[in-house]
Amino acid sequence: MTSTTDAAGRPGSGVPAGALAPAGARTRLDEAAARMRLGPRTAGWGFAIAGMALLWVPQLIAAAIGLELLAAAFWWWARASDDVADQVARWQWLRRPATALWLAFAIHAAFALPSGEHAAALAARGALHAFVRGNEWLPAFSFLEAAAVVWGALELLAALPLTRAYSDFPGPFIAARPWLPALLPAAGFLVLWRQDAHWIDVADVRRAAIVLLLVTALLGVLRAYARRSWVACLRWMVVTDGALAALVVAGGAIARTPAVLLWVAASSAHALLLAGELRGAAPRRGHMLTRLWRAACWVSIACLAWPAVVTNADDRLGPLSRVVAPGIALTAAMLTWLSVGRLVHAEERRRVMRADPVLTLNHIAPITVLVLAPLALVLAWWAGFEPNWKPSVMALLPVGLAGWAAILARQRQVRALWQSLEERVGGVSRVAARRAFDGFVRLERRVIALLARLGGALMGPVHDLHTGDAQEYLLFLVGIAVLAVVLPLLR
Repeated sequence: MTSTTDAAGRPGSGVPAGALAPAGARTRLDEAAARMRLGPRTAGWGFAIAGMALLWVPQLIAAAIGLELLAAAFWWWARASDDVADQVARWQWLRRPATALWLAFAIHAAFALPSGEHAAALAARGALHAFVRGNEWLPAFSFLEAAAVVWGALELLAALPLTRAYSDFPGPFIAARPWLPALLPAAGFLVLWRQDAHWIDVADVRRAAIVLLLVTALLGVLRAYARRSWVACLRWMVVTDGALAALVVAGGAIARTPAVLLWVAASSAHALLLAGELRGAAPRRGHMLTRLWRAACWVSIACLAWPAVVTNADDRLGPLSRVVAPGIALTAAMLTWLSVGRLVHAEERRRVMRADPVLTLNHIAPITVLVLAPLALVLAWWAGFEPNWKPSVMALLPVGLAGWAAILARQRQVRALWQSLEERVGGVSRVAARRAFDGFVRLERRVIALLARLGGALMGPVHDLHTGDAQEYLLFLVGIAVLAVVLPLLR
């Protein structure tokens, strides 16, 4: 019951007690209430951090819950934006990767048997499980499980037609946009890396994933080259980093810890540059700092491209390695050219410079990348990685030449020549890169639309088996489920 007082402070006048509080006290109470409310930025980042943390857990159910939380974070941010309808519709596809992981978990929980399980435990799983194993259907379910895991990860890595161009959009919530473009590629790589036991041994799924990742890396670097904005270029370079690191995982010859360290070094360099660019271009303030970031990007890309080419150039891929290994080398060279060549010094516009510390976070971050990337290669060598010299030259030579050419183009002796060449060729090549990306995306979408129409035509007779009533449709599904259980027993 709410207490009321009159002007003298006596009860019973019908005036709320808080209404006569001083203005300063009411302001402090309102500020405290506002701090206690869960704002969209806090809630979204809470869901996102919890989801990304769960992706480091090796269990499939943890990955599925993590992707659900990540989708909830983007939904929360979309609901807090000004254009709610457009943002919610744009990011609702994030539910599909989570659904794919739930499907993989269901298949694994229903049909996976621990090694050494005896016949009594097999019989206890039920007649359906015994039928599946007795009729050698388990490889089909293993294929479906691996395909579901790869499907969910590749959508997050922009490697499927339905989500190819999502990195052109910076994010649904303006207060969190500096880090949003790096969240989804990071989530896709973590799914492939942490759940590698569920898909890397299925040869067909692995080969399909390698091809899609190579196409994604090449399209990502083409899209980055086509974008004139340095911020948009960095968003697509983060996608390319994730695809190249996933190719290292798909190669299967690098231990888990070095693989994730190589990804952290390459991806964090571009992600930190992106965040710094959106906060005043701090990583480009100063010639020494700019050179340090160029060196960090160059070294991290070289260290990532080397094992990516070596692990995908062996005989396990067969004729596919003749295309994959040169494609990775070309992509890494283009990525190096963009990272080193477009990272230019930002002129200081302040007349009075404040006294900055000698060592800042912008210095520590590239130094950490310069140490972390070679350390990952040392750990890989210690764990048994022994690269051959031919694929090593194929990987390192294009990256070295691209970085050297990008630095040479900034020298005074060739700057005028390079500027004239850039004016003649640069615009035409960027238009060609943009048209190549757009044409490939349109071709993919047309193929998907054709398959959707074909599937609708094939499923039309199935929909005609019932009148459309919801209750009758449920009875129809129950009948099919009972038939699926009874038929194996009759055999």
